[in-house]
Amino acid sequence: MNRPAWTVRALVTLVVQCVVLCGCGVSKSEYDAKAQEADAAKQQVSQLQQQLATDEQQIAQLKSALGMAQSQVMTDDQKAQLDEAKRAMAEAQERGKLLDDLQGKFKRMIDTGRLRVTTRHGRVVLQLRNDVLFDTGEADVKADGKTALSEVAATLRTVGAKRFQVAGHTDTQPITTDKKKAFPTNWELSSARAIAVVKLLTTQGVDPATLSAAGYGPYDPVASNATPDGMAKNRRIEITLVPNVADLVTPSPPAAPSPSAPSPSPAAAQPPSSVAPSAPSAPPSH
Repeated sequence: MNRPAWTVRALVTLVVQCVVLCGCGVSKSEYDAKAQEADAAKQQVSQLQQQLATDEQQIAQLKSALGMAQSQVMTDDQKAQLDEAKRAMAEAQERGKLLDDLQGKFKRMIDTGRLRVTTRHGRVVLQLRNDVLFDTGEADVKADGKTALSEVAATLRTVGAKRFQVAGHTDTQPITTDKKKAFPTNWELSSARAIAVVKLLTTQGVDPATLSAAGYGPYDPVASNATPDGMAKNRRIEITLVPNVADLVTPSPPAAPSPSAPSPSPAAAQPPSSVAPSAPSAPPSH
């Protein structure tokens, strides 16, 4: 910590004045007064030097502590990034291994076009086209679909302690047939189809505790609904491997809630108003 230079210069000047006075025949009282001032100045200089040394020592200690703290923060951050990279790599390797395994086991169904094994949103997915499983506007699995799902179930029973979500998907064409009373929207139809697939898989020996059902309607397309081929691709059942959430989340201490911030209330699920289906120009093919 720097002290003003004028303080030291003033003290040195005072000492020099005392020396000059000594050589100029001043009176003893004046000399004594100047000598006392010089002694006081010397003491002040000494105190300032000691204080300066103390301040510099404290500054050095603070810099050292700050450097250690920054180094520790960097080390912890790098360690967290390394752990995350290792976890992501392990997940990718496991996903790739499972993908290769399922493609081999489902080779016959893949070759005949009844099933597709792929990855979507970072998850392994089995895709079955609706025309294999259901008739238009129906939620009952047809005979060919039951045969296909029996083959799927035989493989799912061999993949170990995995959880799967069976999801129904449709194109954007609204339901205009006599099935509209049972399925007012594509959401109801896609959900009913997913539940029908889950029930059939469980009758074929797949553990019900490893399955869940969901209906996405037209809101998670894999192709454009502007063409017949795109709409056909969107009408599908997906069986998705669900990751273990405990493996994805690293627990951390919960932050203390702010006393002034009110707890948000859960929002009710609402259908996307911006994706309202348009009226069809031809009979739907869901």
